[in-house]
Amino acid sequence: KHQENRVKTAVGIEQTEYNRQIKFGPEEKTLETTMPFVKGNEFNYSDILFWMDAQDRPTWAVAAIFIFAVIFIITAVSNGANLTDGIDGLAAGSSAVIMAAISMFVFVSGNLMFADYLNIMFIPRSEEVLIFCGAFLGGLIGFIWYNTYPAQVFMGDTGSLTIGGIIAVLAIIVRKELLLPILCGIFFAESLSVMLQVSYFKYTKKKFGEGRRIFLMSPLHHHFQKLGYHESKIVVRAIIIGIILAVISIITLKIR
Repeated sequence: KHQENRVKTAVGIEQTEYNRQIKFGPEEKTLETTMPFVKGNEFNYSDILFWMDAQDRPTWAVAAIFIFAVIFIITAVSNGANLTDGIDGLAAGSSAVIMAAISMFVFVSGNLMFADYLNIMFIPRSEEVLIFCGAFLGGLIGFIWYNTYPAQVFMGDTGSLTIGGIIAVLAIIVRKELLLPILCGIFFAESLSVMLQVSYFKYTKKKFGEGRRIFLMSPLHHHFQKLGYHESKIVVRAIIIGIILAVISIITLKIR
């Protein structure tokens, strides 16, 4: 609701001030999420059943779609982080950049004024997750200190799978999971390189009797190692690309 008041400036120019009275109802659970780069940026998972009227969509079917989406997202990001953990500092450095961006999303989603200004979903009490995000980001930075080349401490599958799972869950909490292919672009590229390599090898082996490869070695960071790049150069450049992708993800709050 807007109230328009006319005021005079020092030079006598008439301006308009808007005093916004923000009203919101009780909390409600919803299957809506954020669709990046779209003006009306909300997408409801139940809309996948587009051939049915909203009131006729069975609850079990809608729930099954959402559960499948959550399982797929968590599994994909978790495995992407695991595949990225192949050289010193790569997985932890990329994850730290992603966590910094997610912390920003958590903060603005849990603040009524920022959520209203940015026209994004206001998620009550999500700012409490920011405490966990800060602790997790601090843990990653502390780990990187000892994991840079040559590494003194190693992560292992348990750590990388957990990091990917946490990133996916936090993105789902703040309804930014559809941004993950951009935000987690390094993870996505590593996973895609493995899928392409394996698929092409199996296809060529079946067709020609001999398996052929797209990359010298997968995941992607090993391809660059085979080309002669040093580990440190690969990691630093991956982090730079990750920072650019994080910035692009953040500006989607306003670019639609």
